[in-house]
Amino acid sequence: MTQEERRQGLALIALTTCMWGILAIGLKVATERIDVITIVWFRFAFAFVMLFTWLAVRRPQDLRVLARPPKLGIVAAICLGTNYIAYLKGLDLTQPSNAQVIIQLAPLFLALLGMLMFGERLSRKQLGFSLVAALGFALFYQDQLGILIGDSGDFTRGNLWIVLAAVMWALYAALTKQETARGVPPQGLNLVLYALPALVLAPFADLGALAELSSGDWLLMVYLGANTVIAYGALAEGMKRLPAHESGLVISTTPLITMSVMAVLGALEVEWIAHDRVSLLGWVGALFVVSGVALVLRARD
Repeated sequence: MTQEERRQGLALIALTTCMWGILAIGLKVATERIDVITIVWFRFAFAFVMLFTWLAVRRPQDLRVLARPPKLGIVAAICLGTNYIAYLKGLDLTQPSNAQVIIQLAPLFLALLGMLMFGERLSRKQLGFSLVAALGFALFYQDQLGILIGDSGDFTRGNLWIVLAAVMWALYAALTKQETARGVPPQGLNLVLYALPALVLAPFADLGALAELSSGDWLLMVYLGANTVIAYGALAEGMKRLPAHESGLVISTTPLITMSVMAVLGALEVEWIAHDRVSLLGWVGALFVVSGVALVLRARD
C-alpha cells in the first residue's frame, strides 16, 4: 500500500464517518413524517438507481453481477436490509446519540464473527479493551435511564432493536468481506445489496405518503438516499485501500460526531428535532465506548 493509497483510503473512510454521523439526525426527523418501511425502501431504491446509472456509464462490466448474484451476497443483502429496518425502529423509539452509541456493538460483534468465520483470535489486550467498551455501554445506558423523559419500556425496546441492527451489520460486513476476497467487485456487490431489499420491501412501501411530502421533506429523503450510496460506496472503496482495523478506528468516532452536532442543535434551540439529553456521565460512557472499540480494532499482541 502506497502513501497515496493510504491518504485516499483515510479520506474515503472519513467521508463515510461524517455522513453516518449526520445520518442518524436526518433519519430521526424523517421518522416524524413517514413510516420506517417506506424510508428504508426509498433509501435502497434511490441508492440502486444512482449506483446502477453510474456503473452503466463508468463500469458496465460490474453490472454482470446482477445476472448471477453471489449466494453470500444475497444473504448479506438480507442482513443489511434487516439492519436498516431494526436500526430505524430503534432510533424511532430513542434518540440519535443513544442509537449511535449502542450501534457501536457492531464492530465488537464483527470481531467475534472473525473468530468464528475466519479463525481470527482476540488477544488479551483486545479482550481487556472489550471490557472498557462494555463499561462505557453500561455507563451510557445508566445515564440515559436516569434522565429519561417518557416510557422506559420504549427506550429498552428501542435499544433491543439497535442491538439486533448491530448483529445484522456484523453479519453483512463479514459476508461482504468474504465475497470481495473472492474477487466480486465492491460496487457490483453493493448493487446487489441495494436491489434485493428494494424489491422485497416495495409491496410494503407507502407511496401515497411519499406523494404528500413537502418540498423540504423531499430534500430530506433525497439526502437520505444519497447518503446510502455515497457512504457505502466510499466505505467499499476506502477499505480496498486501508487496513480494516484502521478503517474501524476512524468509523468508531461516529457517535461523537452525532453527539456533538446534537449538542450544537440543542444550544441553538432548534425546534425541528427533539433535543438529546446526555449528562457528563453519558459523555464519559460514550468516550469509553469509542475508546474501547477503537482499541479492540487497533490492539495487537
